[in-house]
Amino acid sequence: MSLGLVSSLALTLNVGGVQPAFAQTKLPDVTVDAPKPKFRQTASRPQATSTRTAQQRRVAPRNLPPTAPVAYVTPSTGTIGAPPSPYAGGQVASGGGLGLLGNRGVMNTPFNQTSFTSQLIQNQQARTIRDVLINDPSVRTTQAAGGGADGLFIRGFFYDSGDYALNGLAGIAPYYSTGANFIERVELLKGPSALLNGMTVGGTGAASGGAVGGSVNLITKHAPDVDITQLTGTFVSKSQFGEQIDVSRRYGEHKEWGVRLNSSYANGNTPWNRQTDELGNVALGLDYRGENARLAVDLGYQADTLKPPLRFFGVGAITKIPDPPKAGLNFQVPWAYYAPTDFFTTVKGEVDLSDRITAYGSFGYHDSNINYSYPSPTINTNAGALSAVPGQGKETFETFAGEAGVRLNVDTGPVNHSLNLGYSIVDRTYNQRVLWPVTNPTASTVALAGAIPTSWNLYTEPVNSAAPNYNYLRLSQMTGVNLWSVGVSDTMSMFNDRLQFVVGARRQTAGTEVTDYLTAGNSRPFKDESIWTPSYAVIVKPAERVSLYANYIEGLQTPAVVSGTFANAGTVFPLSPTTQAETGIKIDFGRITTTASLFDITQRSVVTVGSGATATQQLDGRQRNRGAEFNVFGEVTPEFRLLGGLAYIHGVQEKTTNGVNDGKRAIGVPELTVNLGAEWDTPIVRDLTLTGRVVYTGAQYVNATNTLSIPDWTRVDLGARYKFTSPWNGKPIVVRASVENVFNKAYWASAYSGVITLGAPRTYLVSTTFNF
Repeated sequence: MSLGLVSSLALTLNVGGVQPAFAQTKLPDVTVDAPKPKFRQTASRPQATSTRTAQQRRVAPRNLPPTAPVAYVTPSTGTIGAPPSPYAGGQVASGGGLGLLGNRGVMNTPFNQTSFTSQLIQNQQARTIRDVLINDPSVRTTQAAGGGADGLFIRGFFYDSGDYALNGLAGIAPYYSTGANFIERVELLKGPSALLNGMTVGGTGAASGGAVGGSVNLITKHAPDVDITQLTGTFVSKSQFGEQIDVSRRYGEHKEWGVRLNSSYANGNTPWNRQTDELGNVALGLDYRGENARLAVDLGYQADTLKPPLRFFGVGAITKIPDPPKAGLNFQVPWAYYAPTDFFTTVKGEVDLSDRITAYGSFGYHDSNINYSYPSPTINTNAGALSAVPGQGKETFETFAGEAGVRLNVDTGPVNHSLNLGYSIVDRTYNQRVLWPVTNPTASTVALAGAIPTSWNLYTEPVNSAAPNYNYLRLSQMTGVNLWSVGVSDTMSMFNDRLQFVVGARRQTAGTEVTDYLTAGNSRPFKDESIWTPSYAVIVKPAERVSLYANYIEGLQTPAVVSGTFANAGTVFPLSPTTQAETGIKIDFGRITTTASLFDITQRSVVTVGSGATATQQLDGRQRNRGAEFNVFGEVTPEFRLLGGLAYIHGVQEKTTNGVNDGKRAIGVPELTVNLGAEWDTPIVRDLTLTGRVVYTGAQYVNATNTLSIPDWTRVDLGARYKFTSPWNGKPIVVRASVENVFNKAYWASAYSGVITLGAPRTYLVSTTFNF
């Protein structure tokens, strides 16, 4: 569907009487780690609520010059309207949101977190959130490039595309992939976060990965104090053209009311042969900031039509992973399609009960629908022969999320307490209906039915395959999951924040149910369980710009259910905690910051005990990922910026079935990953910036026995941007051009749960931003 008309209408918001707009280059500075309440100056906030004052203003002489609005400051206990300001270089923020702990600066965060800014998103021409997260060495995508989904590995553990949080509410962001154009911040928190954010609903909800390796929160764009009217034209190879609109205004005597509209639309041929993608969205952000209250409302819609979608490959009885096909070759059948749509909204409010106490609440709703028809092929021979059973499906996800609580600051002698008591809830209903073309499919019968070519191969494009006739109902089921929790935390600060302790706990309750409309025996009634998840952390600052930290925190997975092939079929395992211990150091050199951390994460897993008819499954296995991370961001000089780092992760299996795989490497966890990006403002040509990035990923094992693996790979990206003044209105125009995978390397990008995925071919990106 085309959203071009909506984008064009957005430009009409530049009504009479409004000052000409210009490009937003930097958000207004805000206090991230707020000063103690005694330093809070209420006079710096708008004073317009008194009835007497309002009456005096109404009768004031009209010829008085207008009074400049006072800069708005969100109080220490608030979060709405207060995204931490960008750090030097503008690519990442000086802090981020930590759920129950509120907004905190980098040096006062006892975890490893990076918050990527909208400036980075725009300059790197990121299309979806996966294009943003490629900047972090601890993150790798698990979904195929060109497949329309943004599932991840964070610290070597799976993060489902349905777990992305929007404005702090888990599962409310578009389900499979989120357009980056309406996002102000991408907050990446590495490590479990059950205390901070509660459980994530995860996919269908019946079996959640639990976001145990990390989590992602997306902050939507809202109106800054400066007007914005931007039009960006985009091009992505091979012939995908698009546009982006960004219009923002603030209204009121003190600019209390804000409106921001973002929209994008792109359509055309992608870098893969025979593939087209039509993607569009529109997002409206409204906000109010008063003297003692703040409100933010977001509404959004996104639609994608991908033909044909690139899928992952299953791995059959082979002894070696075949070489990847030529970069850009499309192995998918021509009749395949993938078409998700998402409607999403969040409402967040805060009320200051006093200078020390703020009550808050939020609500989110997400309706996701996907229609699809495609095969997910399996590699059956070392030579790359493929087979598959195609399916036609319709899936719907309806998610509700909310939270409410109180934040307050209390001084007890020399100790300042930042307290938070909060309640959160997530509820998701998932419906699935899948058709097959034959009743009992095999590779030969499916081929005879015309759904799959008889000589399908990894290296041959199936251009003449006929669409199947779907006539057999294979799946029809409904899954429900309900998660609710109560959490409390206390951050105790002493010696001018040189010493900080964080303690907290969350009481989490998770319930699931399954209704199978075809096989009643697979259904199970609603059942819930509860568990406590404690956490504690410490920060020590031995010097002004040095921060040492350590933490213990847990993550949770929804109860797993034993399938019908085992003697204990139907057994529901309890909530499964994943534990992390981490320590690290952060050094802020003023314009550039480095962080280094060591972590140890242990996740429980299900293993098979015994064999034959008496075999059972037990929640007794473990995957243990131990590693080290190093990150750097900021400016080496005002003209030279760095962003990147490296991660070493040693992931092993423990307590496996009969101990046969004990000590072997975990599937899909590369031992070494490196990301290093740089920007250079050249002295030769004013306002010309050259960019470059190197992404390296080590070898990965494909199976638990470690007999199959994919090799390491390196990707090189290069680009440039040039800013000049428009001869028509004197506003800046920015032209950007970049090439991803410069050398057009063909490579296997990732392995996950018995499947492997391909990396993207060489991709050209060009965009031009006009300001009005």
